[in-house]
Amino acid sequence: MTRGRSRAVHMLSSPGGGANDGGNNNNNSNKYTGGSGGDGEDDGDESFLDLSAAESLAATKGVALPADLAAIAASEGLRLSVLNQFLVLATSGNVFTSFLTRSIPAFRDRLIADNLYFYKLLVEIVIDSGCATVAEVKKRGDDFWKEFEFYLSDMAVGLVMDVVLVSLLAPVAVAGRKRVVPTGRLRQWSANLPSAMFEKSRPDRKYTVNDRLGCYVARGLEYALAGMACGLVGQGIASGLMTMKRQYLGATEEDVEVPPVVKSALVWGLFMGASANTRYQIVAGLERVVDQTIARRIPQIAYVTTLGIRFVNNIIGGEQFIDMARWAGVQ
Repeated sequence: MTRGRSRAVHMLSSPGGGANDGGNNNNNSNKYTGGSGGDGEDDGDESFLDLSAAESLAATKGVALPADLAAIAASEGLRLSVLNQFLVLATSGNVFTSFLTRSIPAFRDRLIADNLYFYKLLVEIVIDSGCATVAEVKKRGDDFWKEFEFYLSDMAVGLVMDVVLVSLLAPVAVAGRKRVVPTGRLRQWSANLPSAMFEKSRPDRKYTVNDRLGCYVARGLEYALAGMACGLVGQGIASGLMTMKRQYLGATEEDVEVPPVVKSALVWGLFMGASANTRYQIVAGLERVVDQTIARRIPQIAYVTTLGIRFVNNIIGGEQFIDMARWAGVQ
């Protein structure tokens, strides 16, 4: 492990050494993490550090090695590229990124695999909130203020779903020699699927057509369950606000009927499992195409295309949801 340790120190001291760029620069850091970048071929030059070497390298940057990464280093060896990128993120000037990288492994592993992860998440939240508001005003027209509780419910649920939508399709870094596979047939099947339908195959896992179709089905089920759960909470809040307002301010002839909470949750589940799953699989695929082509020469184009693609997607999704909700009779 002496070679791995010296190479690690060299990479951290070199400009851009070991930093994962999410596929936007033509380097090899991403191809070991399960991200969308890199050429997908293992050239055998990846180094793995044992616990002593990993802790030593982390100490040079004044960072404590997280417990889960330390366990991987002790049991099978920690990928040098992953540790390098973790240290870059953990010591970055961005306090928010540094905190989440050090504190929440789920965010850390996705950001290591794709350094645009937080950007995509922020874009999704901002655009979704704005586009949803425009769509709600447009579709509801003069009834917007009469149905304001529906709008608040949709926005609250939408915020949570934005995080779910982006995170479930985001590539996840593989820190050890192989991806950790959970116990249980169903969980093992799901773990062996790509994060998104159009994710690039990894050196240790070549995705088949069946794997990609399985990903579409699995993500659809996950989105549907998340949609129903958030719908129960969101519509429950909206129904409570409507009932409270009528108790204190009195009911009027223009008041809309308080919709059934369970039925509303089922509509959210249907929308997330069918419409949202399909649209966001396409979004992830288009972003990967950009990452693998023009963004290799012009990295900034990835930011612009992500903004544009997700803007159009949210306009379509916002109007589809209102149409579906009205068709089902819950709004």
